[in-house]
Amino acid sequence: MAKTSGRKKKEPVSGTKKELVIQTRPAITRDQVEKDERKRRLLLVLKAMEDQGGIYERSLAHLVYWLQKEKDFDLGYNFYLVGDVPISKELHEDIVALLYVGLAETDPKTKKLRLTSDGKEFLETKGYDKEFYDKLQAAIDEYKPKIAAIDAQIELTTILSRPRAARRRRLF
Repeated sequence: MAKTSGRKKKEPVSGTKKELVIQTRPAITRDQVEKDERKRRLLLVLKAMEDQGGIYERSLAHLVYWLQKEKDFDLGYNFYLVGDVPISKELHEDIVALLYVGLAETDPKTKKLRLTSDGKEFLETKGYDKEFYDKLQAAIDEYKPKIAAIDAQIELTTILSRPRAARRRRLF
């Protein structure tokens, strides 16, 4: 007879298995962006923020929220507030769509959203309402100091959350 040890086989602890969740989303084309007024206006907001070097997604959510609530611009987004932070599922989906078709990009160094050269060319060739853009630009200029403060806060939290390089000890 073979001896067996009194040990039991270890069972996995409940909740340790990870499931792969696949979400299907329809692909978007530039033609769909051209026909979607909400995405075209979002491109104009990104164009207005070019001189700042782009804008973080969280800052963009604040800006679009303020433009709709305080300046009565109809950009077509629904927001809900978590604390004082405006959140919009539609805005996030539109940003992802613009990134997907290559009209917007995330700056590799700063992680800010900005128009690509294709995005600028898209606006020039497809045209846009210059009068609306001028009003939008004026309204955005009023909010740039607030946006700069939010951007600085985001940059500070990302710098503080980065792992630091090992420091050498100084021997005297």
